[in-house]
Amino acid sequence: MNKFLHIAILLLLSVSCEIPFDLDQAGEPKIYVQAIVERGHIHIVPMVANPVSGEVVPVSSIQVSAELNGEPLEVVKSDSIWYLAGYPLLEEGDEVAVTVRAGALAPATGRTRFPPPLSVEDFSWERVQVDTIDAVSVSVRLDHEPGEKEYYGIRISRQDHLLLPDNSYMSFQNYLTPGYILTADEMARFDLEDFMQVNYDNRFLGGRDYQPLTFVTQKQFEGDTYRFYLNSFDASILGRIRNGMPGENTGAAGGGIVSGEVGPPGGGGQTPVVPIARRTFFYITICRLSESFYNYAKALYQSNFDFLANMGLVPANFTWSNVEGGMGFVGAISMYTLDPIEISEYFQK
Repeated sequence: MNKFLHIAILLLLSVSCEIPFDLDQAGEPKIYVQAIVERGHIHIVPMVANPVSGEVVPVSSIQVSAELNGEPLEVVKSDSIWYLAGYPLLEEGDEVAVTVRAGALAPATGRTRFPPPLSVEDFSWERVQVDTIDAVSVSVRLDHEPGEKEYYGIRISRQDHLLLPDNSYMSFQNYLTPGYILTADEMARFDLEDFMQVNYDNRFLGGRDYQPLTFVTQKQFEGDTYRFYLNSFDASILGRIRNGMPGENTGAAGGGIVSGEVGPPGGGGQTPVVPIARRTFFYITICRLSESFYNYAKALYQSNFDFLANMGLVPANFTWSNVEGGMGFVGAISMYTLDPIEISEYFQK
């Protein structure tokens, strides 16, 4: 799954096959929990995973508790999510433990340690053009060279504000995937593992709302520096791969391989309106992930390819968990938002 040639099968498959198997419907219900720790917040999403057949355990019986370094924390419920009642600021190495109980089910407990904070020593960007590609090159330098067991993530959102000929405005927002290559000659460098991502809405990992968090590991760094492009040649490759996948949502991560270069709303046979000016803002958040956060997110990403396992083309993927007595994960994330990038353009009539 590493190289582009290995993944080209996604574009070439024109027939499918099935491997018959018997589904064991027996089993005991278990507690599923996602608990994500930020510096001043904890979001806990508990559920009861009931088997296909058997007694259904009502979710109304769920009770949630949390501890910080062995001391109890007060949590409150809002809708189906539990939050901290207060806002203690976590420090590097602080341990958070979460326990969920539901009726007579075995309690589910998981714990994580808060990762070191991000320290950005330098941030710079410039516009570059190669052939027909007009991209923005971004460079982020940390205060140290990441180690093998350090895990990061990046989220990029783009906001466009268009000035129309009648002096009205139209605005839209979309999310981008960081790019690493600018020309077709560099396509041999394309590695799908550089674009592992899952949706993350700051509360739940792997939801259906398109807010991709792309993983960054030691591999993507050059020493202490992480470089990438906004709009690049590999964005089109990702789009073709995604179009070759069987459906918009092929796995638990939601959307599979996603490239977020999406234009303004339109369609419906309407004549597009040509703007006379555009003001674009890029908002970039760099994240430091706990090992448990990364491991669970990577398992969610790999679940997008379970349809290939069903056809016997790759081994089956299995869910990762650090929750004892149940399923799910407890992880931590430390976030750092860079200064926005602003680009203004004026178009000739």
